[in-house]
Amino acid sequence: MKKIFVQCGNEARASLVEGIDLVADLVATGIGPCGRAVLSARNHTAPALLRGGYAIAREVEFDSPGLRAGGMAMRQLAAEVHGAAGDGTATALLLARAFVHGVLHGLSCGHSPAALRAGLDAHGEAVRRALERMTRPIGGEDEAEGIAARAAGGDREIGRLVQSANARAGVDGVVEIEAGHGLGDELTVEKGMTFAGGWLSPHFVTDAVSQTATLDKPLILLHQGAIDSFADMARILEMIARSGKELLIVADGFGPQAMATLVTNRQKNGLRVAPMKAPGAGPWRALLLEDMAVATGATLVGGLTGTALNGLRPAMLGKAGRVSMTRRSTALIGGGGEASAIAARCDGIRVAIARERYLAFDREQHQQRLARFRAGVARLRIGGETPTVLATRQARATSAAAALRAAGAGVIPGGAAALIRAGREGRAALPGDGFGRVLDTIFTRALAAPMAAILANSGQEPRPLCYLIEKSEIFQSFDVEGRRMVEADALAAPASILTGALDAALSFAATIAGVDASIAR
Repeated sequence: MKKIFVQCGNEARASLVEGIDLVADLVATGIGPCGRAVLSARNHTAPALLRGGYAIAREVEFDSPGLRAGGMAMRQLAAEVHGAAGDGTATALLLARAFVHGVLHGLSCGHSPAALRAGLDAHGEAVRRALERMTRPIGGEDEAEGIAARAAGGDREIGRLVQSANARAGVDGVVEIEAGHGLGDELTVEKGMTFAGGWLSPHFVTDAVSQTATLDKPLILLHQGAIDSFADMARILEMIARSGKELLIVADGFGPQAMATLVTNRQKNGLRVAPMKAPGAGPWRALLLEDMAVATGATLVGGLTGTALNGLRPAMLGKAGRVSMTRRSTALIGGGGEASAIAARCDGIRVAIARERYLAFDREQHQQRLARFRAGVARLRIGGETPTVLATRQARATSAAAALRAAGAGVIPGGAAALIRAGREGRAALPGDGFGRVLDTIFTRALAAPMAAILANSGQEPRPLCYLIEKSEIFQSFDVEGRRMVEADALAAPASILTGALDAALSFAATIAGVDASIAR
């Protein structure tokens, strides 16, 4: 019979925070261009060099039940941030640890968990608005290359490679990072369309490491409306299974019976199929399905076109060279649509863009549709002399690609220093009483934590430099590679990564504020 460990009050919080601190201490060693790796020893295999908050957090294991709770909480936070942005996990984990310590300080001052949660939410919003005011569009290729290099731990070579791949993929393109088979790096670009929304179940994943589902030369079925059962197209599924072909099914939704049929046939009968929820919402969904039909040469199946699954014929299926699906996005490469039909479709979209010159949202949606027809997928295969070097360079390239993808939505000057400046700007929103002073202490210390770790890793004394960043009339940041203060614009970082890390850390600390007991088995 397993023992159940119960801790209450300060004892529970102390164990929880100890686990949080251990994970944060490991992550802190790797943040910034001067960060170092963490060596993870594994049974029956070679040790692994880990960089990045997500990679480190998911490797940490604790024997003590109390510490395990804190470690698992940090691992979950890292997974959520990594899944949302692909980068910024180290920043989020360090912010989270600092906010948790601030919350404990507030509790010791006699403030209630409910008041602290409300204070974190309210002042966190003020800091977030300050960050949004700093946000600007990304500059030219030099700035993009710098962002990529810093995300790659200061590796300029990786930064140039990823920036080149990103530029060749196009505005709405996708950069995929893979392990190469030799010493050199290789970049190939394939035209394709990308959509929000990926695989619907881990059962369809074909690469467990990258969590992607890939279909080679698949047929494409596009269906308007939900599919609750595949009884009407059993003949088509049997034909595809016998031929060994692969199939992508796109529909508004899939009922439990339909999903169970696909999973069972994949596991038992080897049916190479992947379902995808139709992208877009409202009237945009129909337009995007029509775009996919033109790009692949498929016939759209549904009531609006007078067709149904029970009348499906092979000629109604579209074609693609490859489909790559992650948890959050799908890339359709090498569609089999006719060039004349695609050109006519693009002309129609250009007319729609001109028509919506007074409606910014609609115009942007049409511009994105047009970009999908013109964009591509850049596949960057990373080489290395040894498996360790290869894994390190691949991890850096993956982080750089995620940073550039996030930078497309805007950048914030100063990088981690922007958090300190946003705290300074947001201070005016604090109440002038004792609770306001507690919140000021919590946010001042927490927002400086990522920059302090970056400075410490470069051999600098963090406290005076963080003070200088906050108090200086001119917004400056510290260039750890040049070892000097520089204008903040020289060290811009993706806005969504900083704001996403802040939001995740505040939510994490607000949850911990309400913990007064723990149960572990």
